[in-house]
Amino acid sequence: MRGVIRLNDPTSHGGKVVGAAPNSTVLGVAVARKGDPCVCPIKGHVRCVIAEGAPQVLIDGVPVAFDGHKTSCGASLMSTVGNSGRG
Repeated sequence: MRGVIRLNDPTSHGGKVVGAAPNSTVLGVAVARKGDPCVCPIKGHVRCVIAEGAPQVLIDGVPVAFDGHKTSCGASLMSTVGNSGRG
């Protein structure tokens, strides 16, 4: 099972998640969803957002992001928590 993505989790491009659901946390850290912002240090990769999420796991009607999901600049999200119990 893939780990959930949370605020400040890294991406494969060296960036990180900078926005997440304020009222939903895992281990005290806000959970990230499709459309939440991220930053990327690669030149030209601006205004990045989480491009994927699990449609079967929603927070406020928005799919939750999990390890391996992509950002709009093509980076993979990397969870800093272990098994989330979701696939």
